[in-house]
Amino acid sequence: MKWLQLFNKSNSIILEFDHLTQNDLESFEEQITEVQKYYQFSHLEEIGSRVAGGKRQGLAVITFSNPRKSVLLRALPVLIGKKIPFTLFLRADCIGLNRLPPEEELQFYAQKYPDKFSQQIIDEKNHEFIYDPEAGELFLRSLRNEVGPLPIEIIDPTLFMGTWGKLREIPKDLVEWGINLYVAPSLKKVVENEILFMRHQLSVSPRVAKTTQEAVWDEGSLRRFDLAACVTSKTGAVTQESHWWDLPYWRFST
Repeated sequence: MKWLQLFNKSNSIILEFDHLTQNDLESFEEQITEVQKYYQFSHLEEIGSRVAGGKRQGLAVITFSNPRKSVLLRALPVLIGKKIPFTLFLRADCIGLNRLPPEEELQFYAQKYPDKFSQQIIDEKNHEFIYDPEAGELFLRSLRNEVGPLPIEIIDPTLFMGTWGKLREIPKDLVEWGINLYVAPSLKKVVENEILFMRHQLSVSPRVAKTTQEAVWDEGSLRRFDLAACVTSKTGAVTQESHWWDLPYWRFST
């Protein structure tokens, strides 16, 4: 790992993690230790607030794209032990059903049954999951009958989501709840339902969000949900020129 030689404390950085295997833990802890030498760990909403107010930065945020079992089992005990705050982005429809995101289920189907899926079909269905998730879900259900069962034998069990009960056990002073905006902005009702369900389960509404590369939301769309910060697929440091609704992720060079 080649660490960045110069950290600019007038900027902030947002670190993104998702699934962590046991072998990933050493690198995860190395990154945290290195970043902590130069930045104060905080929550994403604070970065969004400072960007919106034109204030000095100097913060770092640890985010997890999904509350996977591997995150709860491996990453969070490290952060909780060090009293480092973190942000968890949720997809409520996956948590309650203890399932993978639809696009990941499709990828495992394609891995198990490669002769059944062309890249064109995969691309079309991934687009459908964003713009017409109900149709995408019907397609996945049809695979159960027409292709075969979800090949759970090739899936790491810790890839699946944690339960609401486990999420409620996380220390409230450290966790910041966010929403994973995996659908297009035109499907605001889907997002409203997700937020309502999160509020029911956690007694809190998300104030931050992340989007996929294709489902990018603009400032007005995000304000409707009372969100204070959103990270997209861009990479780099958060600077004075950044916008709270279009924040980049930091990538360490390797």
